[in-house]
Amino acid sequence: MPVVATVKTDWFRVINDITRAGIPLQEIARELDVSKSAIIGWKQGAAPNYHTGEALIDFWCYVMHRQRTELPVQVSSRRFVYAWRNKR
Repeated sequence: MPVVATVKTDWFRVINDITRAGIPLQEIARELDVSKSAIIGWKQGAAPNYHTGEALIDFWCYVMHRQRTELPVQVSSRRFVYAWRNKR
């Protein structure tokens, strides 16, 4: 029985990766045109809106020299997929 996992972006790790690369929170905020407190909120569990999140992902890819497929994610749920077959 296959399992389907739902994943979400791990904003804490994305921001930590960028700051560990030497870019301070204030610079990330300036790049995204948001407040530093917004960045801190995302590290604490909030999520950016779609467009800002996409910009943050692009910034992470640029700073880390990685592809989007390597983006840090968290598994938010897992569920079994049942194969229903028509029995005649």
